Amino acid sequence: MNIVKYLTFLALTCFSASTLFAESEIDQGEITIGSVWQLDRNGSSLASRSHGQVIYFFSSDAYHTYRARKFQDWDNFSAVDSRNLVRLKKNQKIKLEKSQFNNAIYAVKLLDGFHAGKTYYLIAEELK
Repeated sequence: MNIVKYLTFLALTCFSASTLFAESEIDQGEITIGSVWQLDRNGSSLASRSHGQVIYFFSSDAYHTYRARKFQDWDNFSAVDSRNLVRLKKNQKIKLEKSQFNNAIYAVKLLDGFHAGKTYYLIAEELK
């Protein structure tokens, strides 16, 4: 009888601790729909010739790129036409409108620049 109580207590303790830990992770990386973000630097850490943050015209292009990065599955990667990409420059602002694909992709509205007022798509990992 004591062993049943002990195992029940142990299971509840583990479950409670994992629930609290999961909530603290969500709080740290919370991204709010409707918030305005600004590009702080004009380039990426990658050794590429281009500068700025890439956003996509089609949500499917952003999602296929995200999946290829996540699973290293470049064989099924769909090529993205460069005419369907926009590069944000330093100090340009975007507003998050909605999330898609389990918060992997965000629809963003450009607030300034040549394409101001249009909606594009951004990979969520690139907001950090």
